[in-house]
Amino acid sequence: MFQALVIPAMLASTAVTIMGIQQQKKQMKANAAWKDYERQLNFHYEKQKRLKDQKKLLSEQRARVGASGGQLFTGSNLLVAAADMEEFENDMWFLEKGVALQKGAADSELKGMITAANYQMGSTLLSSVTSIGTYQQDMDNAAKYGTGAQNVVVT
Repeated sequence: MFQALVIPAMLASTAVTIMGIQQQKKQMKANAAWKDYERQLNFHYEKQKRLKDQKKLLSEQRARVGASGGQLFTGSNLLVAAADMEEFENDMWFLEKGVALQKGAADSELKGMITAANYQMGSTLLSSVTSIGTYQQDMDNAAKYGTGAQNVVVT
């Protein structure tokens, strides 16, 4: 009777293991989505902060030039303002590219983890099939040749 329960128990154990791995994959994807959302929030926060700082800088430049009596954004004042804007635009470009690179790296890492989980599921299935086959072969051999326990003489 016990022997009749072994193979179903092995199959059930395999199914539970695979379901657990599937759940891990779902959790990996959810974690990756959350991290991406967090990166996007941080990007937008940093972008707004830098926009505010740039607006403040331009306002200060206008105020200084106006207080000095000079003409706004002409000559060297124009060159300073243009250089500041170029630096700001460069910072924005690198900020955006940094977020894209982080996302690419995270996506690659997630693909690797999911591939490893898929490999683990395949390995679990293969191991279970092998174990069931070995168990079945052992039971067939025991039935065909006996286990040897009946031939033992106890003194």
